[in-house]
Amino acid sequence: MRRPVSVASGQPIWRHLAPPSWYSSGVQWRGPPGTFEDEVRSRLLAPPAELILDALPPLQPQTRFLEVQAGGGVMARALVERIAGLGRLVSIDDDDALASVLPNAPRRAARAHASVMALPFVDASFDVAIANLVVGADAAHDTARLLELRRVLRPGGWLLVSVVLHESFGRLLDVIGDVADDKGLVAIAEAIAAARQRLPDAGVMQERLLQAGLVVAQVGLEERLLGLYRGAMLFEDPLITDVIIGGLCRLTIPEQLIPAIVQATDGWYPAGLPVTVHTMVLTARPERR
Repeated sequence: MRRPVSVASGQPIWRHLAPPSWYSSGVQWRGPPGTFEDEVRSRLLAPPAELILDALPPLQPQTRFLEVQAGGGVMARALVERIAGLGRLVSIDDDDALASVLPNAPRRAARAHASVMALPFVDASFDVAIANLVVGADAAHDTARLLELRRVLRPGGWLLVSVVLHESFGRLLDVIGDVADDKGLVAIAEAIAAARQRLPDAGVMQERLLQAGLVVAQVGLEERLLGLYRGAMLFEDPLITDVIIGGLCRLTIPEQLIPAIVQATDGWYPAGLPVTVHTMVLTARPERR
Protein backbone atom coordinates (compact mmCIF):
# COMPACT_ATOMS: atom_id res chain seq x y z
CA MET A 1 0.00 0.00 0.00
CA ARG A 2 1.33 3.43 -0.91
CA ARG A 3 2.02 5.67 2.05
CA PRO A 4 1.36 9.35 1.20
CA VAL A 5 4.25 11.61 2.05
CA SER A 6 4.12 15.39 2.35
CA VAL A 7 6.86 17.31 0.55
CA ALA A 8 6.54 20.00 3.17
CA SER A 9 7.13 17.59 6.07
CA GLY A 10 10.87 17.36 5.46
CA GLN A 11 10.82 13.59 6.07
CA PRO A 12 13.16 11.40 4.00
CA ILE A 13 10.64 10.21 1.45
CA TRP A 14 12.79 7.45 -0.05
CA ARG A 15 12.47 5.29 3.07
CA HIS A 16 8.87 4.53 2.13
CA LEU A 17 9.53 3.23 -1.39
CA ALA A 18 9.82 -0.30 -2.72
CA PRO A 19 12.47 -0.84 -5.42
CA PRO A 20 10.93 -1.72 -8.82
CA SER A 21 12.70 -3.50 -11.66
CA TRP A 22 14.64 -1.72 -14.46
CA TYR A 23 11.69 -1.75 -16.89
CA SER A 24 8.85 -1.55 -14.36
CA SER A 25 7.64 1.84 -15.57
CA GLY A 26 7.27 0.63 -19.15
CA VAL A 27 9.60 3.32 -20.47
CA GLN A 28 11.37 2.02 -23.59
CA TRP A 29 14.07 4.68 -23.91
CA ARG A 30 16.69 3.20 -21.64
CA GLY A 31 18.11 0.05 -23.11
CA PRO A 32 20.90 -1.77 -21.23
CA PRO A 33 22.44 0.31 -18.39
CA GLY A 34 25.68 1.02 -20.25
CA THR A 35 23.79 2.17 -23.31
CA PHE A 36 21.69 4.53 -21.23
CA GLU A 37 24.69 6.13 -19.58
CA ASP A 38 26.77 6.43 -22.74
CA GLU A 39 24.17 7.19 -25.40
CA VAL A 40 20.63 7.90 -24.19
CA ARG A 41 21.39 10.66 -21.70
CA SER A 42 23.29 12.92 -24.04
CA ARG A 43 21.69 12.07 -27.38
CA LEU A 44 18.02 11.62 -26.47
CA LEU A 45 17.27 13.10 -23.05
CA ALA A 46 19.40 16.25 -23.05
CA PRO A 47 17.98 18.07 -26.12
CA PRO A 48 14.30 17.90 -25.09
CA ALA A 49 15.34 18.76 -21.53
CA GLU A 50 16.61 22.09 -22.87
CA LEU A 51 13.26 22.66 -24.60
CA ILE A 52 11.42 21.99 -21.35
CA LEU A 53 13.65 24.40 -19.44
CA ASP A 54 12.83 27.08 -22.01
CA ALA A 55 9.11 26.38 -21.53
CA LEU A 56 9.09 26.72 -17.73
CA PRO A 57 6.32 29.00 -16.40
CA PRO A 58 7.34 32.20 -14.56
CA LEU A 59 8.96 31.20 -11.28
CA GLN A 60 7.47 32.23 -7.97
CA PRO A 61 9.01 31.96 -4.48
CA GLN A 62 8.54 28.56 -2.82
CA THR A 63 7.59 26.81 -6.07
CA ARG A 64 7.52 23.03 -5.60
CA PHE A 65 8.90 21.04 -8.57
CA LEU A 66 8.71 17.33 -9.32
CA GLU A 67 10.63 15.54 -12.08
CA VAL A 68 9.70 11.91 -12.74
CA GLN A 69 11.89 9.28 -14.37
CA ALA A 70 14.69 11.80 -14.08
CA GLY A 71 17.36 9.63 -15.71
CA GLY A 72 20.30 10.37 -13.45
CA GLY A 73 19.83 14.12 -13.48
CA VAL A 74 20.15 15.20 -17.11
CA MET A 75 17.67 17.99 -16.49
CA ALA A 76 17.47 17.97 -12.70
CA ARG A 77 20.91 19.50 -12.16
CA ALA A 78 20.23 22.35 -14.58
CA LEU A 79 16.80 22.88 -13.04
CA VAL A 80 18.22 23.16 -9.52
CA GLU A 81 20.51 25.93 -10.73
CA ARG A 82 17.65 27.64 -12.58
CA ILE A 83 15.32 27.70 -9.55
CA ALA A 84 17.98 28.49 -6.93
CA GLY A 85 16.35 30.46 -4.13
CA LEU A 86 12.87 30.27 -5.67
CA GLY A 87 11.80 26.72 -5.00
CA ARG A 88 12.59 23.09 -4.28
CA LEU A 89 12.92 20.14 -6.64
CA VAL A 90 12.08 16.53 -5.88
CA SER A 91 13.42 14.25 -8.62
CA ILE A 92 12.69 10.53 -8.81
CA ASP A 93 13.74 7.55 -10.86
CA ASP A 94 12.70 3.90 -10.67
CA ASP A 95 16.27 2.68 -11.12
CA ASP A 96 18.14 2.80 -7.84
CA ALA A 97 21.53 3.54 -9.41
CA LEU A 98 20.14 6.51 -11.37
CA ALA A 99 18.14 7.80 -8.41
CA SER A 100 21.26 7.76 -6.22
CA VAL A 101 23.00 10.41 -8.35
CA LEU A 102 20.08 12.83 -8.61
CA PRO A 103 20.58 16.25 -6.95
CA ASN A 104 20.29 16.34 -3.19
CA ALA A 105 20.84 19.61 -1.33
CA PRO A 106 19.25 21.03 1.84
CA ARG A 107 16.17 23.17 1.09
CA ARG A 108 16.90 23.02 -2.66
CA ALA A 109 16.64 19.44 -3.94
CA ALA A 110 15.64 15.96 -2.79
CA ARG A 111 15.82 12.65 -4.60
CA ALA A 112 13.92 9.39 -4.35
CA HIS A 113 13.77 5.90 -5.77
CA ALA A 114 10.16 5.72 -6.98
CA SER A 115 7.95 4.85 -9.93
CA VAL A 116 5.86 7.37 -11.82
CA MET A 117 3.11 4.74 -11.93
CA ALA A 118 2.50 5.14 -8.17
CA LEU A 119 3.89 8.42 -6.86
CA PRO A 120 4.44 8.42 -3.06
CA PHE A 121 3.06 11.93 -2.51
CA VAL A 122 -0.20 13.34 -1.22
CA ASP A 123 -2.58 15.02 -3.64
CA ALA A 124 -1.70 18.54 -4.85
CA SER A 125 1.89 18.36 -3.54
CA PHE A 126 3.55 20.19 -6.44
CA ASP A 127 3.26 23.37 -8.47
CA VAL A 128 5.19 22.07 -11.50
CA ALA A 129 5.63 18.47 -12.66
CA ILE A 130 8.05 17.48 -15.44
CA ALA A 131 8.21 14.30 -17.52
CA ASN A 132 10.99 14.20 -20.14
CA LEU A 133 10.37 11.36 -22.66
CA VAL A 134 8.35 9.48 -20.05
CA VAL A 135 5.01 9.33 -21.86
CA GLY A 136 4.08 8.68 -25.46
CA ALA A 137 5.22 5.14 -26.27
CA ASP A 138 2.36 3.19 -24.69
CA ALA A 139 -1.26 4.39 -24.46
CA ALA A 140 -2.21 2.18 -21.50
CA HIS A 141 0.81 3.19 -19.43
CA ASP A 142 0.33 6.84 -20.42
CA THR A 143 -3.10 6.84 -18.77
CA ALA A 144 -1.68 5.71 -15.43
CA ARG A 145 1.28 8.07 -15.58
CA LEU A 146 -0.73 11.14 -16.55
CA LEU A 147 -3.41 10.47 -13.93
CA GLU A 148 -0.71 10.22 -11.26
CA LEU A 149 0.92 13.44 -12.41
CA ARG A 150 -2.48 15.12 -12.47
CA ARG A 151 -3.16 13.90 -8.92
CA VAL A 152 -0.01 15.37 -7.38
CA LEU A 153 -0.37 18.75 -9.13
CA ARG A 154 -2.09 21.53 -7.24
CA PRO A 155 -5.02 23.35 -8.85
CA GLY A 156 -3.49 25.89 -11.21
CA GLY A 157 -0.22 23.96 -11.42
CA TRP A 158 1.74 23.11 -14.56
CA LEU A 159 2.73 19.86 -16.26
CA LEU A 160 5.56 19.92 -18.80
CA VAL A 161 6.16 16.86 -20.94
CA SER A 162 8.28 16.00 -23.98
CA VAL A 163 7.10 13.27 -26.34
CA VAL A 164 8.62 11.46 -29.31
CA LEU A 165 6.16 11.59 -32.22
CA HIS A 166 5.23 8.93 -34.75
CA GLU A 167 7.16 10.56 -37.63
CA SER A 168 10.41 9.70 -35.84
CA PHE A 169 12.87 7.21 -37.39
CA GLY A 170 10.60 6.92 -40.43
CA ARG A 171 13.25 6.32 -43.11
CA LEU A 172 15.05 3.77 -40.96
CA LEU A 173 11.82 1.84 -40.43
CA ASP A 174 10.99 2.10 -44.13
CA VAL A 175 14.28 0.45 -45.11
CA ILE A 176 13.91 -2.37 -42.58
CA GLY A 177 10.26 -2.88 -43.49
CA ASP A 178 10.87 -2.96 -47.24
CA VAL A 179 13.72 -5.46 -46.88
CA ALA A 180 11.59 -7.62 -44.56
CA ASP A 181 8.74 -7.55 -47.09
CA ASP A 182 11.12 -8.53 -49.88
CA LYS A 183 12.34 -11.50 -47.84
CA GLY A 184 8.81 -12.52 -46.84
CA LEU A 185 9.36 -11.79 -43.13
CA VAL A 186 5.81 -10.80 -42.27
CA ALA A 187 6.36 -10.70 -38.50
CA ILE A 188 8.99 -7.96 -38.79
CA ALA A 189 6.80 -5.87 -41.10
CA GLU A 190 3.92 -6.23 -38.63
CA ALA A 191 6.15 -5.25 -35.70
CA ILE A 192 7.22 -2.09 -37.54
CA ALA A 193 3.60 -1.18 -38.21
CA ALA A 194 2.82 -1.70 -34.52
CA ALA A 195 5.78 0.48 -33.48
CA ARG A 196 4.52 3.30 -35.69
CA GLN A 197 1.08 3.06 -34.08
CA ARG A 198 2.50 3.20 -30.55
CA LEU A 199 4.16 6.54 -31.11
CA PRO A 200 1.44 9.21 -31.04
CA ASP A 201 0.95 12.21 -33.28
CA ALA A 202 0.37 15.64 -31.75
CA GLY A 203 -3.41 15.29 -31.72
CA VAL A 204 -3.38 11.88 -30.05
CA MET A 205 -1.05 13.08 -27.29
CA GLN A 206 -3.20 16.11 -26.59
CA GLU A 207 -6.24 13.85 -26.38
CA ARG A 208 -4.47 11.60 -23.84
CA LEU A 209 -3.77 14.66 -21.69
CA LEU A 210 -7.38 15.79 -21.89
CA GLN A 211 -8.59 12.33 -20.88
CA ALA A 212 -6.40 12.63 -17.77
CA GLY A 213 -7.96 16.00 -16.88
CA LEU A 214 -5.10 18.12 -18.22
CA VAL A 215 -5.77 21.02 -20.57
CA VAL A 216 -2.99 21.77 -23.08
CA ALA A 217 -1.80 25.36 -22.87
CA GLN A 218 1.16 25.39 -25.29
CA VAL A 219 2.72 23.07 -27.88
CA GLY A 220 6.20 23.21 -29.43
CA LEU A 221 7.56 20.91 -32.16
CA GLU A 222 11.14 20.07 -33.11
CA GLU A 223 12.79 17.80 -35.68
CA ARG A 224 16.37 16.78 -34.90
CA LEU A 225 18.92 14.71 -36.83
CA LEU A 226 20.42 11.89 -34.76
CA GLY A 227 22.88 11.01 -37.49
CA LEU A 228 23.62 10.18 -41.13
CA TYR A 229 24.37 6.47 -41.41
CA ARG A 230 26.04 4.30 -43.98
CA GLY A 231 24.46 0.86 -43.86
CA ALA A 232 27.01 -0.90 -41.66
CA MET A 233 27.07 2.03 -39.23
CA LEU A 234 23.45 1.36 -38.24
CA PHE A 235 24.44 -1.86 -36.51
CA GLU A 236 27.47 -0.33 -34.78
CA ASP A 237 25.47 2.34 -32.92
CA PRO A 238 23.84 1.07 -29.69
CA LEU A 239 21.38 3.95 -29.76
CA ILE A 240 20.01 2.52 -33.02
CA THR A 241 20.25 -1.20 -32.21
CA ASP A 242 19.47 -1.35 -28.48
CA VAL A 243 17.22 1.65 -27.91
CA ILE A 244 15.39 2.49 -31.14
CA ILE A 245 15.18 -0.91 -32.88
CA GLY A 246 15.30 -3.22 -29.86
CA GLY A 247 13.63 -1.01 -27.24
CA LEU A 248 11.14 1.36 -28.81
CA CYS A 249 10.27 -0.72 -31.88
CA ARG A 250 10.63 -4.04 -30.01
CA LEU A 251 12.24 -5.63 -33.08
CA THR A 252 14.58 -8.58 -33.22
CA ILE A 253 16.30 -8.51 -36.61
CA PRO A 254 17.59 -11.90 -37.82
CA GLU A 255 21.32 -11.79 -38.41
CA GLN A 256 20.90 -13.06 -41.97
CA LEU A 257 18.76 -9.99 -42.76
CA ILE A 258 21.44 -7.46 -41.79
CA PRO A 259 23.49 -7.63 -45.03
CA ALA A 260 20.35 -6.92 -47.08
CA ILE A 261 19.48 -3.93 -44.87
CA VAL A 262 23.05 -2.61 -45.22
CA GLN A 263 22.93 -3.02 -49.00
CA ALA A 264 19.51 -1.37 -49.30
CA THR A 265 20.58 1.54 -47.09
CA ASP A 266 23.69 2.24 -49.15
CA GLY A 267 21.78 1.88 -52.39
CA TRP A 268 18.91 4.20 -51.46
CA TYR A 269 20.91 6.69 -49.38
CA PRO A 270 24.44 6.95 -50.85
CA ALA A 271 25.06 10.12 -48.80
CA GLY A 272 23.88 8.39 -45.62
CA LEU A 273 20.48 7.48 -44.22
CA PRO A 274 19.16 10.34 -42.04
CA VAL A 275 17.74 9.13 -38.72
CA THR A 276 15.58 11.88 -37.26
CA VAL A 277 13.56 12.24 -34.09
CA HIS A 278 10.47 14.44 -33.91
CA THR A 279 9.83 15.83 -30.44
CA MET A 280 6.83 17.67 -29.05
CA VAL A 281 6.95 19.69 -25.82
CA LEU A 282 3.61 20.38 -24.19
CA THR A 283 2.62 22.45 -21.20
CA ALA A 284 -0.71 21.57 -19.62
CA ARG A 285 -2.74 22.57 -16.58
CA PRO A 286 -5.19 20.58 -14.45
CA GLU A 287 -8.75 20.97 -15.65
CA ARG A 288 -10.96 22.94 -13.30
CA ARG A 289 -13.37 20.76 -11.37
